[in-house]
Amino acid sequence: MDYRLGWPSLGLVASLGLLPALPASPVYPQDQPLAHRVIIIHRPTPWPHPWPYPQPQPPATRVRVEFDALGTDWGAVYLDGRLIYQPHNFNRRHTVHLQPGGYRLEVTGVVRSDRWASGYLDIGRDNSQIVVIRFSKTGGVSVSGSPEVWIPD
Repeated sequence: MDYRLGWPSLGLVASLGLLPALPASPVYPQDQPLAHRVIIIHRPTPWPHPWPYPQPQPPATRVRVEFDALGTDWGAVYLDGRLIYQPHNFNRRHTVHLQPGGYRLEVTGVVRSDRWASGYLDIGRDNSQIVVIRFSKTGGVSVSGSPEVWIPD
């Protein structure tokens, strides 16, 4: 018998006597033979539905890191051993966009052996999207944006 009828037709079927009679005492699954036990497994539908709706892509989180050279000394900034910025007379600010993670930062003079400061940048650990790093030969490194970003050696 097909039990997939809707509610309006269920009353009609019941009034015609087409539904099987209910037993007087409740029948538990363990009392029925194995052939009569029916197991219905419902799989949850994925939400949001994969089709025809477009899947939202997570935004590529990149953190804006601004380097600001204080004073008049020329220098160099190395990130993971790679030269990314050399402040001279007229370019005292530089901006890069980095993926969240840890980076090794070295601030040196024109000659790499003249190290002003070194340490680690831990970017993207909190919600700060802009980190400003100010440095100079005598003042070292100061970081704005989050207190846990700069870990000096």
